[in-house]
Amino acid sequence: MNWNQFQKNIGMRMLIEPPACRLTDDGHILPESHDEWLIESVSAETAKLRNLTSDHVAELGKDHIYDYRSDPSRTNDDVRAGFLVLKMQIFLQGPKIWLRPNARPGERVAPSNLPRHQVQWTQWAKVDCKKIPPNARSANFQYHLWSDVPGIPLRLRISSNAEGTLSQELSGDSGVAELMIIEQQTFYVSFGHPSLQYDIGVIGYKF
Repeated sequence: MNWNQFQKNIGMRMLIEPPACRLTDDGHILPESHDEWLIESVSAETAKLRNLTSDHVAELGKDHIYDYRSDPSRTNDDVRAGFLVLKMQIFLQGPKIWLRPNARPGERVAPSNLPRHQVQWTQWAKVDCKKIPPNARSANFQYHLWSDVPGIPLRLRISSNAEGTLSQELSGDSGVAELMIIEQQTFYVSFGHPSLQYDIGVIGYKF
């Protein structure tokens, strides 16, 4: 980016990518908000931006800004507007503001101090699976776990029976498990937290 040209943008209103990550006092991520930031000053090495909604001030280094792009749809006779693509993630929590670098310009970064949730196993749920042949003795399952809630334990139990006495426990966002089939074309699952979402499918079986 041409820094000499960027120094002429004082007074412009910017939308930033990635948007600032807003946190509650106890560290939970709030819904995303695309606030405008006012370029208050630009020196030879830094730029100061003020959030026009929260009044936070971010001081960005010259090497924190990847690109600037104009936004004619938000520009009029009184306001000049544009976009800033950053090589940093801005975090806002109460009056605090801090930065963390991202891997690629404009990419979001999760806070490093997300609250961890305790395991809360759900009740066993029956899954009818016609992909398992009626005479199969065991089946191989591939699973994928995720949650929209940060800090959720990615834990799965998969069982041959409803009581969970013939079960195995797995962890991580994805994996493969082999399970003995007791009930025809049926298995049972339990998750480490009610907010977990999942995708699980049969990738093989034995007779």
